[in-house]
Amino acid sequence: MRQVLYLLPLAILSSLLFIACDDDDQGSANLDVTFKARYGDAPLVMLDQVYTYPDGTPIKFQLVNYYISDLTLVAQQDNRETVLSEVELITYADFFDSNTAEAGARFSYDNLTPGTYDQIQFGIGLNAELNATQPSNYRAGHPLSDNFWSWARGYVFAKIEAIAGLDGDGQFTDKLTYHIGADDLFTVGSVNKAVSLQAGNTAEITFELDLEQVLQRNGDFLDLNEMSNTVDHTNDPDIYQWLWENIVNNITLVN
Repeated sequence: MRQVLYLLPLAILSSLLFIACDDDDQGSANLDVTFKARYGDAPLVMLDQVYTYPDGTPIKFQLVNYYISDLTLVAQQDNRETVLSEVELITYADFFDSNTAEAGARFSYDNLTPGTYDQIQFGIGLNAELNATQPSNYRAGHPLSDNFWSWARGYVFAKIEAIAGLDGDGQFTDKLTYHIGADDLFTVGSVNKAVSLQAGNTAEITFELDLEQVLQRNGDFLDLNEMSNTVDHTNDPDIYQWLWENIVNNITLVN
């Protein structure tokens, strides 16, 4: 959340201004929400890091992202909600080393009213209203100023792009591209988590996505030797719905 600053008339004593600022700082709380990604036990690093696909094929990831929307803290007993963000694009595109990947993508929300919450609610993907908008509706840098299919069904809810070495010759020449997005895929989730926002303090929440589990389920995985399994733009429901369910089920709260 953004804190709006108002300029006072110059006639007001500067000491009063400082007192007002101090009181405001003491009366508000902050929250950092971090989204990490891993592949099994290792942080998910883009481009150069080699991982092992479930069938043993070496694979390098080039881009992984997904949308989170309507991120909200809920106090169920008091029927009270604090909306943190309408939409965020969680992207791991710039995680080029293990330290950066381990740090994750952090979003900071300030000027929050102190209080105790017991649940975190969020949507994975975009609700129909957001998905009906276009990048031209937003300023540059907004999460919805990009990632749009002008020819299809709105925004790409999630992207997984990688290169694989299917030939076993050490060369990564086989492209894997999965772009997933459609209104009916939007999923609302919630996790029970005690979150205490205290005035002057910053609380922390961390989510994590295990991409190894996104690419397999109960021992099943896509056969990459079948060309039709290596690229999908939300065309084959057997592929995109399976991958989307795996994404939804493997975004977990770790603290």
